[in-house]
Amino acid sequence: MYYLLFLASAAAVIFAGKKMSVSGDVIAEKTGLGHSFIGLTLIAASTSLPEVISSIGAVTIVDNPDLAFGNVYGSNMFNMLVIFIMDAMYRKGSILAHASKSNVTTGLYVIILTMISGVGLLAPMPSIGWLNVTSIAIFAVYFISMYTAFIHKDELEAELEETDVNGTTLSSAFISFAVSAAIIVAAGLALSKSADFIATDTGLGGSFVGNFLLAFVTSLPELAVCIAAVKLGSVNMAVGNLIGSNIFNITIVGLCDLFYLKGDVYSTVSRVNTLAVLLTSIVVALVLLGIELDKTAKKHRRISLVSWAIAALYVIYMAYVYFAS
Repeated sequence: MYYLLFLASAAAVIFAGKKMSVSGDVIAEKTGLGHSFIGLTLIAASTSLPEVISSIGAVTIVDNPDLAFGNVYGSNMFNMLVIFIMDAMYRKGSILAHASKSNVTTGLYVIILTMISGVGLLAPMPSIGWLNVTSIAIFAVYFISMYTAFIHKDELEAELEETDVNGTTLSSAFISFAVSAAIIVAAGLALSKSADFIATDTGLGGSFVGNFLLAFVTSLPELAVCIAAVKLGSVNMAVGNLIGSNIFNITIVGLCDLFYLKGDVYSTVSRVNTLAVLLTSIVVALVLLGIELDKTAKKHRRISLVSWAIAALYVIYMAYVYFAS
């Protein structure tokens, strides 16, 4: 029963995630806010909504913080693995060589946010009420990153591709966005409940199921959107969406703390997730390095060495979580 519920919820997430991303793209065009800012806020938030709902459900409904944190870090690792998948599909050489340098600033914020969350896992930190100051710092840096994106949106927008949204009205886009969001909320809660059952039933544990199974499913909207973008030649939109989603995902750690009313959620999480902090920071740094190096490389490889390194680190990461859980 729970296995079927997991599969059905996953299918609903994929369908609604793709619809929501298309709606967000229309909203970007029709409102004039631009793909850069909307991509980092509305679209990144929309494709990350499955992670939000399933993670909050994990700490509230099933009381399994390991599942929630594993989902966040595992999703960020999988998002960077999508770079390798897109690179393998791209026929014009390294995909990172065609990605905008504007993604470097966004990526630095991902690393900063990830390391801040790691501080909460590694060291006891004071709290205001039940909210850890680590979470407050995460929220603060997230809003700073969004403000940075907003003030530079005109500069960055020039590097992005135009999208044809003729025939779609702004009101219909908002309605489609809202309906898709409602589907993802329901499916996300079902995912957290069924994933918790699978973790217990298989004996794999919340950390592994969160880092691998739940993270994979909740990241499928990003995968579907990015593959479609690459096929259309919209590399910047794809890479920007992945890095923007990683920024939003880390703020879910703070949201989990906000909704976990039993105390400090960081102290209840398995230390297995501390390696996730290190490796997710490394893979994002590799992507930023690849954007810089592949643009100036005299010889472009079919698939970037950075992409191969990301794939290798993902395998190592999953093996560690499996044996350490």
